[in-house]
Amino acid sequence: MSDEQLYADHLLTLDRMLADALERAQRAGFALEGVLFHAGRETFYHRDDQPVPFRATPHFRRWVPLEGAEHCVVARPGQRPLVVRVAPKDFWVETSPLDPSWWLDRVELVEVDRFVDVRTVAGDTAKLAYVGNSPAAAEELGIPREAVEPEALMAPLDWHRATKTPHEVRLLRLAAERGATGHRVARKAFEAGADERAIHWAYLQATGHLESELPFEDIVALGEKIAILHYQNKRGPEAGARASFMLDAGAAAAGYASDITRTWFREEADATYRQLVEAVDALERDLVAMVTPGRPYPEIHLEAHRRVAAVLVETGIGRATPEELLERGVTRTFLPHGIGHHLGLQVHDVGGHQRDPDGGVLPPPPEHPWLRNTRTLEPGHVVTIEPGIYFAPLLLDGLRERPEGSLVDWTLVERLAPYGGVRIEDDVLCTEGAPEDLTRPLIQGPRGV
Repeated sequence: MSDEQLYADHLLTLDRMLADALERAQRAGFALEGVLFHAGRETFYHRDDQPVPFRATPHFRRWVPLEGAEHCVVARPGQRPLVVRVAPKDFWVETSPLDPSWWLDRVELVEVDRFVDVRTVAGDTAKLAYVGNSPAAAEELGIPREAVEPEALMAPLDWHRATKTPHEVRLLRLAAERGATGHRVARKAFEAGADERAIHWAYLQATGHLESELPFEDIVALGEKIAILHYQNKRGPEAGARASFMLDAGAAAAGYASDITRTWFREEADATYRQLVEAVDALERDLVAMVTPGRPYPEIHLEAHRRVAAVLVETGIGRATPEELLERGVTRTFLPHGIGHHLGLQVHDVGGHQRDPDGGVLPPPPEHPWLRNTRTLEPGHVVTIEPGIYFAPLLLDGLRERPEGSLVDWTLVERLAPYGGVRIEDDVLCTEGAPEDLTRPLIQGPRGV
């Protein structure tokens, strides 16, 4: 199917989702005729004239892949979406003409010079809801304050974001291809002895992204820094070489993100560390196979801890049975984060803790507060699966002081700590049948190419 037809079908699905959201909002007392999705308003650093790097609001981006601030989509059920592009006549910044694309012929496109002119072309705005980052912009358009992102509307809109259309899956595949290309180049840079900064630059060049275009700041960690879950720095040659490397990085396509993690090692790495990396890669494959419709996502998380307990025993880190390590919470020291999250226009896509389309919260288990997704999987959901085992000093020190610390071989932990740990992550589409791994065919595990 052509890109144009996929997008046309995508708009029909969004129209049905919008009608459902408006109906649910009406039952809650909001009589709305449609929604104005705002790309968002540019903001500036405190007491400065430098703008914060801008990223269009995701609900807007679900309708059109239009870059820049202030643009709007006016969506009324059963009508062709009205896209208002704000293209100021300006000599300070470039306003480029739109290139031909798969989306232009499927919407009604109007260009205006100023944001205030949106009100002229949008029709009656008094019965529209506003979805965007600027209540002031809603006020300028005559949208009532109570219609600015009312929860009764946002809950179903967020809920429906979890189910990706074939058009969205196409873009997620493209983002995966770009990210995998970057990972392959980054691995070669690591093997050639590059430092974190050089690996980062190689990744950017391979994906064709500027830093501001990445869906999230890439995590480029050598050695002990792997133990910092969201390690944000990029060390230069002064840090020296390491025998372990983890890259957690993605790429973007029309706003949709990939999120891939691989851990590599040099041949001189400790044999137990190499065993650990390969074991996590193997258990990740089994967890990916659990991404099936009707399965509560927390089941995958809990299975991850059972499998991590087994790996800790197999590698000699754990000095008890897997059952005892699990029961006494030892695995939570070595795997302190959730097993993954929804993926889409946001890396941590919305609605992961939502109870149903009308809202409410389905909290994670008390002993696993960092689990980002408690939904039951459905066809069209795209999630990450990202188990890991880490040697984080803060967590290890806490475990060492507790009675269950006796269940750990601390001599072995100290030997492995300079390697930081391991994380493996893939992006997985839930289908009517077997799950489809969007990333593994593109970038293999620690022994693959």
